[in-house]
Amino acid sequence: MENLAEVANMDIIKDVGRFFNKVNERALFNMGVLESYDSGGDEALGETVEYFHPQITLDDRMRYIMENIVNAPLSMDSIICNTIISHFYGARGIHQVLTRDPNPKTALIDFERLLVDREYENKIRKNLEDAVSLGLPIYGSTELRTSLFGAANNYVAELRNQPRDAHKINILLWVASFIPRGITGRMAQVNSLSEMFNILTEIEGVGSYYGYHCSTSNSVNPRINIDHDERYCVPGPGARFTLDLIFGSDCTVPHGDRVIWFRENYKELIGEIPLHESTHNIVVDGKKIFRHEQDELKTYGCEVGLCQYGVYYRLRNNPHLISRRKVARVDENLMEYFFNNNFEQNALF
Repeated sequence: MENLAEVANMDIIKDVGRFFNKVNERALFNMGVLESYDSGGDEALGETVEYFHPQITLDDRMRYIMENIVNAPLSMDSIICNTIISHFYGARGIHQVLTRDPNPKTALIDFERLLVDREYENKIRKNLEDAVSLGLPIYGSTELRTSLFGAANNYVAELRNQPRDAHKINILLWVASFIPRGITGRMAQVNSLSEMFNILTEIEGVGSYYGYHCSTSNSVNPRINIDHDERYCVPGPGARFTLDLIFGSDCTVPHGDRVIWFRENYKELIGEIPLHESTHNIVVDGKKIFRHEQDELKTYGCEVGLCQYGVYYRLRNNPHLISRRKVARVDENLMEYFFNNNFEQNALF
């Protein structure tokens, strides 16, 4: 098996480092820490081109989970399910759409109630239908979820003994089933990311991508004994693409081990990334979310950063694609209309 230090393409690694620093500079600019941001004339690094930050506390979805879900006054089963749907649906604001509640602290699904209360289910159905009629995003635009749709649609058809459909509530009903199936109970008891990954990938339709990223999403729950910086990683296709650029597509070292090597050596390879002190932890109700300060890149963040470099590499080489790179977020004006009106589907058209 190769010595990674010997086969690494240092030109690519230096470019990865430049990209990481630019993403971080832009984040610091948006936070008001830096007075300006300079893309250096690189259109793929423009201010409006979306990339996920390799710092977990600067990822909107992860921050949302930390700030609004993991310490909510719900059962652990419901907390885990609310965490899962953040990723399985993907659009920012999905909890507010499902509940028609603008307050992120209370815009949470009671999954135990969903299992038994059809009136509650129908209310959520109507919320989704109204949101769709307004054009509000329900699913994220940066990931494929075909297998999740297939599993959810099959589950609901069998549960209700009805023709298979593709209603947007199906993922929610499928995730609710993880409670009586004992899946969420097992997830709450794990002691490693690999255990969590194995439980998730046993579920029909959940492959390695969602298995790893759903594991890391649940790692921000202080009551689950796992850490996103464990020496365990299952890189997605974007990260694997970058790892093959760095080490060659014929490298025999598993991709996950390459991410861990990068995490453990990145300071020597690309230098320190100046992560702002305010991002070193998240405090909720007076308590820190993380036991360890997030003052350096972690394994999960390196996987995310390497994936995002793959996106950047493609956009830089295909500038016509740059304008399409947007994360699905809700329009605030449409959301305000949605919250304040209980209208019939298609009433505006």
